Amino acid sequence: MSSKEARNAEFGVNSRVSPLADPVASPRNGRRGVDEIRALVLQAAHRLFSEQGYHGTTTRQIAEAAGVGESVLFRNFGSKAELFETTILAPFTEFVNQWAKTWNVTVAAQTDPAEVARSFVKGFYGLAAEHKELFRTLVAARVIGGEPVLAEVAARVSSKLADNLRSVQLVLTEHGAARHFRELDAPVAVALSVGSVLSLVLLDDWLFPSDQRRPGKSRQIEEAVQMLLYGVTGR
Repeated sequence: MSSKEARNAEFGVNSRVSPLADPVASPRNGRRGVDEIRALVLQAAHRLFSEQGYHGTTTRQIAEAAGVGESVLFRNFGSKAELFETTILAPFTEFVNQWAKTWNVTVAAQTDPAEVARSFVKGFYGLAAEHKELFRTLVAARVIGGEPVLAEVAARVSSKLADNLRSVQLVLTEHGAARHFRELDAPVAVALSVGSVLSLVLLDDWLFPSDQRRPGKSRQIEEAVQMLLYGVTGR
């Protein structure tokens, strides 16, 4: 198992089914299908955006890394900004959809709330850590502005990310109803949970003193789980 696969397994992120999993060393012989080409481009884009930043990466570099022509990239994604949009949305949407499917109302009453909370926090922490630089680019584009096209894409991505959280809110509401939690505000609870995890990942150098040993990932995850769990159940 590679170091990346080990990290993903630790945080519950299945890189083997993700469109951003590491590409094969060399494409198989013969004509490649559209899905394979898109996957290779997304893999290359994610790696280069993470290593070099959005502005430091060109579409030519992405195309070369994916083993396709630049015209093929534009045919499939339109522009660098649109490619960035797909790169960050695809794994997030996949994670949320899979999590909501796993923890739907049919298992709500029989499931340990801690298990539900831990699966979300652990999985989302791993996702945010893996795509840390992409999230930072997204936040910077919204706050600073700069390139109009990227700012527009960032606004669109932010809106879609928020929309995807509706399914998490629904799961939380269903679990709350099954356990008779009173006055549960699912949208705020989910926002606080996601915001806390993103802050731990993106602002870690702001939140922990530089002269102290930084808490490990498992410790951060478990504390976030306890805060979410007792904030919801202690009503």
